[in-house]
Amino acid sequence: MPQSAGIPADNSIARLRSARFQFPGRPLPLARRLAVHNRVVKRIRDFMEERLFNEIPVPALDAATRTWEATGRHYLDSMIAQGFPAVWCESECLPQEFESMNMRLAGFKRMEVEKSNLELDELCNLMEDLLKSVAHDLSADLLGGRQVTRLNHMINSSHPRITYRRALEILNNRGWDLKFGQDLNWKAESSLCRFFGNMPVLVTHFPAELRFFTSRLNADDATVTDTVDYILPYCGEAMDGAVRNTDPDAMREALGDVGLDGSGFEAYLDLFTHRTLARAGFGLGLTPLLQYLMGVERISDAVIHPLDRASTPRTEASHGEAV
Repeated sequence: MPQSAGIPADNSIARLRSARFQFPGRPLPLARRLAVHNRVVKRIRDFMEERLFNEIPVPALDAATRTWEATGRHYLDSMIAQGFPAVWCESECLPQEFESMNMRLAGFKRMEVEKSNLELDELCNLMEDLLKSVAHDLSADLLGGRQVTRLNHMINSSHPRITYRRALEILNNRGWDLKFGQDLNWKAESSLCRFFGNMPVLVTHFPAELRFFTSRLNADDATVTDTVDYILPYCGEAMDGAVRNTDPDAMREALGDVGLDGSGFEAYLDLFTHRTLARAGFGLGLTPLLQYLMGVERISDAVIHPLDRASTPRTEASHGEAV
């Protein structure tokens, strides 16, 4: 029988079924999903304690803005300014009217980490170590043998690190038409993961216009920043990090007119007026991380809140909207 159009040859099917390319798994029952959630949160907290990070309490954050107000950066940097070299927080981001990012989630959990005197390579190492440590703590009785096999391959592999410019080059060679300054959507992120054998990928040095005003410009190329996005199969971007700016005047310039409305930025910039606070850090979206670890296609299948499950249509897209 002739092969139908669009159906891969036998060797292609074998490749698609290999350990390096896994189709999404079935959603876990609620009890096991909750057990995975609790194990992951505990392992993140243990990892931070082992690395001598101090946990800082922060208030609920406004996730609806998807901007500065949805981060704990001010609280963490304030503690660094008071002499704490390594800090982190776990915050619940609460959207206005309990609706956010077209996902209708009542809220989502975000972990943020800041450490003094950390450069970009060291920051990438810290993020990769955290991901592997969390995955290593999960067993087949929670995830199933197939997912543990997939994660074991990830744990024992080095994760590719490429610049944003190299990512554009790879994607455009694969049929995309992306220009410098465009953000990567979830389809582009998925294509990058597939290019590297369905492995997590760290993309560094994003254009300045795509990053927060706190991101440091690269010393060799002022058009890009010392930043990184950690892209994971299934979920896309799950962590975003940066080496922070230490110059308050440079941050004011990056803010532009936004910094002139007296909306709280000056209180943050005052932290750096009489001191140099060299630091770097990252944010982690818990639900996309769970989506990757469970190996499910929709972020709604990794959500724990029962009321969210009841109100979230099954047809909603999940990719690229998680962090």
